[in-house]
Amino acid sequence: MIAEDAEGRRVLVWMVRAVGIVWLLGVLVVAVGTAAPRLPVIGFLGSFVTGQYPLHAALAAVLGIGLGAAGWALGARDGAVVAVIALIAAVALVAVFGAQTRGVRIDWWAALTVVGQPDGHPDRTEQYAVDELGRPLHLDLYRPAGPGPHPVLVWVHGGSWVRGERDDRTALNRWLADRGHAVVAVEYRLPPPAPVGEGQRRDVAAAAAWAVAHAAEEDLDPGRIVLAGQSAGATLALSTTAGLLAGELPGPRPRAVVAYYPVTDLRLVDRSLQDAVLGGRAAQRPAQTRAGSPVDLVRPDLPPTLLVLGAADHFVLPDRVRTYDRALRAAGVPGRLVEVPHADHVFDFPFGSPGAQATRPQVAAFLDEHVGVRTP
Repeated sequence: MIAEDAEGRRVLVWMVRAVGIVWLLGVLVVAVGTAAPRLPVIGFLGSFVTGQYPLHAALAAVLGIGLGAAGWALGARDGAVVAVIALIAAVALVAVFGAQTRGVRIDWWAALTVVGQPDGHPDRTEQYAVDELGRPLHLDLYRPAGPGPHPVLVWVHGGSWVRGERDDRTALNRWLADRGHAVVAVEYRLPPPAPVGEGQRRDVAAAAAWAVAHAAEEDLDPGRIVLAGQSAGATLALSTTAGLLAGELPGPRPRAVVAYYPVTDLRLVDRSLQDAVLGGRAAQRPAQTRAGSPVDLVRPDLPPTLLVLGAADHFVLPDRVRTYDRALRAAGVPGRLVEVPHADHVFDFPFGSPGAQATRPQVAAFLDEHVGVRTP
């Protein structure tokens, strides 16, 4: 019996020790990747996790402390090492969480539990156009409560121009509607066939025109249109705005633009994406490339533009967005750049993520300033 008890204890110690070490390695990958986001693979993993789930990462490190302490208490001499290293990682990850939420009141429970986009339940879905193959294109309308006329934010989803859904930020759309902004979330044409670049911009402009045409029946203000989007959708929002101002696209002049981590130059995207968007290489399609690249479309009469960026973005390199922001401000375009520390691409997809919670009030304040809806 004593021998069996001893063997059972050895197995328990081995299991706790093994789990603690493996757990610690996972925590270290996140912590090291967060500290050094340009490291291959590890840097992406770290910034992705801490961009969307920093509280979960910090809690995982705290659990690592417990596993190490448990191993040490059971006689595993390396348990103390595991606990100490996990403690250092926990401190670092808590610091990341603090950097992302500095000066902003955060709902901690939402940060822990709201890990996607809860359904915002649009109030109306309408077909607004067809693509070149006759396939219907739809939009979702999120209406504010109370009397209007309401300003309109046209939301353009991401997906590298070749995929994505109009409900990709449905909870954000409802959040904005609850604060007085009607939101039109756009479905635009996707390949095949290609090229889709000009067609996609025309779709976004057509959705904005739909809001103007239906302003009276939907209690919308046709003079307060905002274009907004994320990733490729942000690029479309920016390039469509320039096309509307230049008279190259039919539709209303936007009063403001909100762009989450936009691609600023189509010359720098993958060649397969150049083929899908431009119908060939960027170097062979200079006019189409310029029409779709915000960096080529900077002009003094652009509307106020808010850029939102994860400081560790691996898909849209931050320095390129910062350079674009500087070009806008040098041209006299009002607005600013908001950065979320240690965050990667699509950091805002979890509605409860600290980055999403921290940037939403800044977006609301920007809209309040430029289209007149006051935040609660």
